[in-house]
Amino acid sequence: MTLYDKILLVKTNLTADDFAPDTGTIVLQNDATTPPSGKVAVGNDYIKEWNHATETQPTQAKINGVSE
Repeated sequence: MTLYDKILLVKTNLTADDFAPDTGTIVLQNDATTPPSGKVAVGNDYIKEWNHATETQPTQAKINGVSE
């Protein structure tokens, strides 16, 4: 399961528009290497920016708690 999928499962008020490349408030990134320390991640995918007005960024523990 991807980071995107897990975020949508724990933050049910989010939509695909929140992740839109030019207009979204949440940016996911994959640099094909280990994500920077402290970033919420699944594999090489991580939350680069979280600027949503009403939803707080999920913790790594919340993301880890989502089963495949």
